[in-house]
Amino acid sequence: MIFDTNILIYLSKYTLSLQKILSQPAKISVITKIEALGYKFENQEEHRLLVNICNELPVISISEAITDATIDLRMNHKIKLPDAIIYATALVEGLPLLTNNIDDFKKLGNKVKLIDPFNL
Repeated sequence: MIFDTNILIYLSKYTLSLQKILSQPAKISVITKIEALGYKFENQEEHRLLVNICNELPVISISEAITDATIDLRMNHKIKLPDAIIYATALVEGLPLLTNNIDDFKKLGNKVKLIDPFNL
């Protein structure tokens, strides 16, 4: 599955169980890594944990296929660029998207399975 940025933030704050979430095969978009590590943490321990998590997960770069899927999403839906790239990454990779922002992605259709981390 692909992790949305909010998943990494929740993990760094121990809002989600590290063992439960990271026991599943997962990848992140390069955009997720940029957003998460660019988050201004007041607690440096949270930031270090996030760096460690990002170093452990495979990071998917923006390929031509992801670029094309992102352009299509942006042309046909009102969606923020980072969200479009993360969704397009899940779409191109054929993987579900783990996100707490289900409503942000529902409007894009049923091309990607959306999973709420609090329902695992």
